[in-house]
Amino acid sequence: MKIKTLILATSIMLTPLMSHADILSVGHHASVAKNANTPKRGSTMKHVRLRYGKAKRISRSKGKVTNKNPRITRWEYGNFTVYFEKHRVLHTVVHHR
Repeated sequence: MKIKTLILATSIMLTPLMSHADILSVGHHASVAKNANTPKRGSTMKHVRLRYGKAKRISRSKGKVTNKNPRITRWEYGNFTVYFEKHRVLHTVVHHR
């Protein structure tokens, strides 16, 4: 029983270190961009602003912010849109033009 608990605890601690994100490219044909030059999941707003500059447009979710319903912010750049949950990148959507 103790081994199962140890394995579970170790896997939970290592999950953030092993996480990665694929970027969905939306256009006529949807595809996944593996090595796109876009913000990666988990990056902070500060890091995104420093690396990619000021967004062309910023939108914030409306309504009451709670633990179960966090603030979602969308930063639109020319070729991609970044979605943040609180202050961390949740998803990046690449626009196929």
